[in-house]
Amino acid sequence: MSTANAVKKMDPLYIRFWMALKSDRMYILMCLPGVVFLVIFNYLPMPGILMAFQRVSIAGQGFFYNLFHPMLWVGMTNFNAYFHSPDFINTTRNTLLYNILFMALNLVGSVFVAVAASELWSKRLIKFYQSVMIIPAFLSWVIVSFLVYSLLNPQFGVVNNFLTQMGLHPVNWYSNKKVWIVLLPLFNLWKGVGLGSIYYFAAIAGIEQEMYESAMLDGASRFKQIIHITLPQLKPTMIVLTILALGNIIRSDFGLFYVATLQMGQGALYETVSTIDTYTYTLLMASGRTALGTAVGFYQSFVGLAMIIGVNLIVRKIDRDSAIF
Repeated sequence: MSTANAVKKMDPLYIRFWMALKSDRMYILMCLPGVVFLVIFNYLPMPGILMAFQRVSIAGQGFFYNLFHPMLWVGMTNFNAYFHSPDFINTTRNTLLYNILFMALNLVGSVFVAVAASELWSKRLIKFYQSVMIIPAFLSWVIVSFLVYSLLNPQFGVVNNFLTQMGLHPVNWYSNKKVWIVLLPLFNLWKGVGLGSIYYFAAIAGIEQEMYESAMLDGASRFKQIIHITLPQLKPTMIVLTILALGNIIRSDFGLFYVATLQMGQGALYETVSTIDTYTYTLLMASGRTALGTAVGFYQSFVGLAMIIGVNLIVRKIDRDSAIF
């Protein structure tokens, strides 16, 4: 049978699908690397969730034998072990409080930088400031940790040398818990505000100029235009980005808490910088408790999904157009 006759006998749904696939093949090829990455690193490891309900040993008969062996099922034992451990309250509290503070600071900082950049008349200056502020987002926390250590080194750090020259006593920064409660949000803001401001700057660029022209004719100052036009027009973007951020409210930036503080999951700052992610990594690498670490990771994912769905439902009741779905 010829190809033409075969196509004629196909269901119209398949014909439409084939035509759409053919017309959009270039876009599909552009998305293909991202889809492959998502499948390999997000979907293929999903059977590992079973380990959260098992007594798993990587050694012995092999990983897949242990993963699917029925004699290893322990139900909610791993979850109960984490929920009743002394680290549960500390890691969950730190993760939630730091993320709430990070979200608030990044929201205010990103909107402020985006609005300030939009007020510049020179496009070259706008591109320059955006390029400078986005650079920290591409720096590894390993590099940042060395920069921070050169500043806060107890003996040879720039800050302690300055304090000594001023006649003050040097400070052991890496054992001072109160200092890092302030430093961690500042580091996170420095690293994320540039990238966050790009989203809001793009939203500002899409605001119709006629609205500003009408406000100018009515005698509104530039400040009033920002308050009554720019910020209300940014509200949908703020809501969407906040909902997405709430999905990760129980996750933490591993590099910030584990590497930049030079604690590596232990040390004098453990209670201050210990989060669920650093705790999970310590379980997997230091003690080899794979099943318990998987249970903690599953708990993170479940809470993140529940947060996104719950917040989105609330937003839909208040402003349906601002909801994600």
